[in-house]
Amino acid sequence: MTVGTYDLYWIICEPALQRRGVGGALLRAVELDLRRRGGRLVRVETSGTQAYQATRAFYQRFGYRETARLADFYRPGDDLAIFTKRL
Repeated sequence: MTVGTYDLYWIICEPALQRRGVGGALLRAVELDLRRRGGRLVRVETSGTQAYQATRAFYQRFGYRETARLADFYRPGDDLAIFTKRL
């Protein structure tokens, strides 16, 4: 239903390996693969709660920007934050 747009569902890293560059390496590998496939846009969804602040900051460090927010999406007080990056 789209041309060149991809949805990145999850990047998960073993907690003992967090903050060692593993997540960033995974994200860069995904982006490289998507470019090779003709990808032009990546979309990521996450929670807007404080508990997910580090997740949102992670994507922002890699050039993703918050392009939409749906208030109370998951439950009252828990917004859906949508990040995108043009490849």
